[in-house]
Amino acid sequence: MKRETRLLRAQPAGDEGFASLSVPVTRASTIVFPTSDAFERRYEQFYDGYTYGLYGTPTSRTLEARMAELYAAEYSLCMPSGQSATVLALTALLKAGDRVLVTAAAYGSTRTFCTEMLARFGVETVLYDPAIGTDIGALINERTRLVVIESPGSNTMEIQDIPAIAQAVRTAGACVLADNTWASALNCNPLDLGADIVMEALSKHVGGHADLLLGALVTRDEALFRRMKDVSRMMGLGVSADDASLALRGLQTMPLRMEREGASALTLARWLASRPEIERVLHPALPNDPGHRLWRRDFQGASGLFSIALAVPFQERMAEFVDALRVFRIGASWGSAQSIVTPQTPHRVGDEAGATAGNKLIRFSIGLEPVEDLQADIEAALSLLGADAAQTTRARALDKRELQQEER
Repeated sequence: MKRETRLLRAQPAGDEGFASLSVPVTRASTIVFPTSDAFERRYEQFYDGYTYGLYGTPTSRTLEARMAELYAAEYSLCMPSGQSATVLALTALLKAGDRVLVTAAAYGSTRTFCTEMLARFGVETVLYDPAIGTDIGALINERTRLVVIESPGSNTMEIQDIPAIAQAVRTAGACVLADNTWASALNCNPLDLGADIVMEALSKHVGGHADLLLGALVTRDEALFRRMKDVSRMMGLGVSADDASLALRGLQTMPLRMEREGASALTLARWLASRPEIERVLHPALPNDPGHRLWRRDFQGASGLFSIALAVPFQERMAEFVDALRVFRIGASWGSAQSIVTPQTPHRVGDEAGATAGNKLIRFSIGLEPVEDLQADIEAALSLLGADAAQTTRARALDKRELQQEER
């Protein structure tokens, strides 16, 4: 055997006696089999074994096992992003002629996929008030196959009554898909509340450093898992071992990060609620929030994501406020170690709930900076608005006095 061939066929060093605290990164496209018969029968182990790198490696399967464990479930499937995970679930469960109910407070790309893409394939989408509760039964008909919930809504922060919705949906023989990215499994488990499938964008809290795109679907129903796994193969969806490794690393520090972020966010939310420049703070952990009772019942904590609406005199100056911030960085997503601010315009359909009087919102994702620095940054930006408003008020008063003197 020539040297080149020996190099190409060289086996890795044995791992006996080697025990690492980190999960190895196992990259692969081709997976080899000992015999032609084993290769021919490879799809017999498609759901729980290895057939091709696209469909799972030891690294990605370890991440899936960890996500299933977090939700006290048996099955998990990782996807290249949270949106791809949502799209996979929708595609696997719906067909032409079906009807899907989607909370009006859902992530914008979820709504758009349902109302535009699914519509092209003959699926009807109905957007519903996130506060609907048991009344959702009135929207369910014989064609309804799936109800999508997101509690809280990632912009407008409405808490949904998941057990009430799940009961009505179960009675009708449909399924519930819950986007649980805001809370993560640490603060809420929709499977325990009646949901059939949970989607979590691992790009957020699990990744934790704004350098990762992944999503996960978790269920306790083997038939649903196999259905989604089959469709993922047809769609060519898989995740890299490197991204899975980053997520596994992020899971180790996620409880500490979320505790810090949640505490800082609540401190800022309480302070902002007392500021005259703020019309409303949208945070379910605040006692006066409309969803606070449900949040206390179903959640074990809050994350670092919440929104505010500026008072009416400052609504048109939202961009000035955001641009004046120095510690906060402007961008999308959340759960990063760095604090992020995102200007938002709530989605509305007619006069549905799920928006804040049509006002634009400012969403804060609180990171790991000392809360004193974050508060000082916000206060400086608010003071700029207040100073300009006071100057405008004084100028108007002066103009009015001059006009009165001229009239005399």
